[in-house]
Amino acid sequence: MRPVSKCYTMLTGLLGLGITVWAVWALFIDGPIAWSAQNIGTFLLLLFLCWLCCCLPIYIRQDCTVDLSFISILASALLLGPEAAVLISVVSFPLVVVPAPDGGGYQHIFNTSPLKTLFNIGCHALSYWAGGLAYYLVGGVPGDITLPGMLLPAALFILAAMAVNAVLMLLFFSLEYHTKFYPAIFQMFLSLLPSVACAAPIGYFLSLLLQTSAGIWVALLFMLPLLLARYSFKLFLSAKQQQYSMVKAFTAALEAKDTYTKGHSSRVGVYAVRIAEEMKLSPKLVQRLQTGAIFHDIGKIGIPDAILQKPAALTAEERAVIQTHPATGVEILRNIDLFQDIIELVRHHHERYDGGGYPDGTAGGELPLEVYILGAADAYDAITSERPYCHGRSPQVAAQILREEAGRQFHPEVAEVAATLAESGALARCVEEPSEVALC
Repeated sequence: MRPVSKCYTMLTGLLGLGITVWAVWALFIDGPIAWSAQNIGTFLLLLFLCWLCCCLPIYIRQDCTVDLSFISILASALLLGPEAAVLISVVSFPLVVVPAPDGGGYQHIFNTSPLKTLFNIGCHALSYWAGGLAYYLVGGVPGDITLPGMLLPAALFILAAMAVNAVLMLLFFSLEYHTKFYPAIFQMFLSLLPSVACAAPIGYFLSLLLQTSAGIWVALLFMLPLLLARYSFKLFLSAKQQQYSMVKAFTAALEAKDTYTKGHSSRVGVYAVRIAEEMKLSPKLVQRLQTGAIFHDIGKIGIPDAILQKPAALTAEERAVIQTHPATGVEILRNIDLFQDIIELVRHHHERYDGGGYPDGTAGGELPLEVYILGAADAYDAITSERPYCHGRSPQVAAQILREEAGRQFHPEVAEVAATLAESGALARCVEEPSEVALC
């Protein structure tokens, strides 16, 4: 970890510990609620539920998880005050034990870097403290959960906590990995929004249950269908991951049979994403483009080795055979639900802007912009890579070709952006430097 990142993580953690001390004082000494037996039971139950949910995350990716802990955090803020949300999150986090994303054992406080643990505690504390400021600013009263009066305080608590958490995390990524703050801040915020939006109503219903005379027992029963829903969602994600792994296996098999394609799809994905970001495409389209790039040549698995590995220019007959690979790729992906949105990219990545491409001869505005971005990225890698029958050329030569073919092979705007990035060295650097951390 870079020295500036270490200083930042320590500062964040220490500030979080300071907020925790304040939360203890505000909650138990000068708190907004009276500590009756019911409130003590509510606090302990919400602490247990928060810990349990944190121990049962669902891995969307190896670097991204979702869990149900925010349900208990929101319920604690509404019933006991934001101070309780801070304390519950800080106390439960160091006790969490979760399966490692690669399936190799468990992750817990004893095999995790103390600095990482301190930083995560600080992020939780500062986020919910900021949410608490917003909650009190608009007149939120702990224990008063009547509608519609509690809607604005609850909404601002959620939004402020999410915003501060996104900023704290992204500042670390920016210092450590040079991640661009914009538009990554919006990507991170939007990635958090769906799970939090779904958890918020459940947190409110849990608060209602806990205000009843048998609320603690009813709340425990209430969590059982949520755990069942979690299990169902985990099965759904596992099925999607198996589909993804299956097609990745095809890609690995393709790279094994054709030395030219080794690393080609990954590089094309990096180039396409860089071009798309420069052209201000939405995060959703950028993600679609990245996935499409990974699998754009999957149809070559059906091309004979004699053609793929021929150390000379192809004959007309051989070229006709290799031009079948987009349609073959579509047939491979057609029945896999996970990849329906990239079929258009796979089928049309060899189309030309002037209509002279294949397999359908589409032109101009008949295809979305991301198809032309993928085509330009694919061509750039072909120009700059070593091939069996020609040597790779420089990024400057590739930029010249892109401009010469603008309006013919390439979309004019895409060609200009790609050429400018190539001339500046940005495309070469983006495969040489570590990629930006994926945010979730």
